[in-house]
Amino acid sequence: MKQKKAKAKKRPGNRLVRLGVVIFAVYSGFTILQLQADVRARRTELAELQQKCEQQRIENKELELRLSAGDDADYIVRTARERLDFVYPYEKVFINASGS
Repeated sequence: MKQKKAKAKKRPGNRLVRLGVVIFAVYSGFTILQLQADVRARRTELAELQQKCEQQRIENKELELRLSAGDDADYIVRTARERLDFVYPYEKVFINASGS
């Protein structure tokens, strides 16, 4: 009779342990799936950034070739004026302060 009582007392504890293990397994599985999705998204983002980087390298090489050729002095002057706001020393720059 004592053995039956001892077994009866162990069962609720066993159920709680089993429930805890099941909950932990489900949580771990869900977390792993989320991490895999995140890794997949990051790999896609990395591939896009690498492609953009390669395109920028190609563009940089083309610009270096243009600048090293020296044929297109107008291009250099235009780029310096438009992008870098360069002016010749004898030029006066007027800024429209009215905003229109």
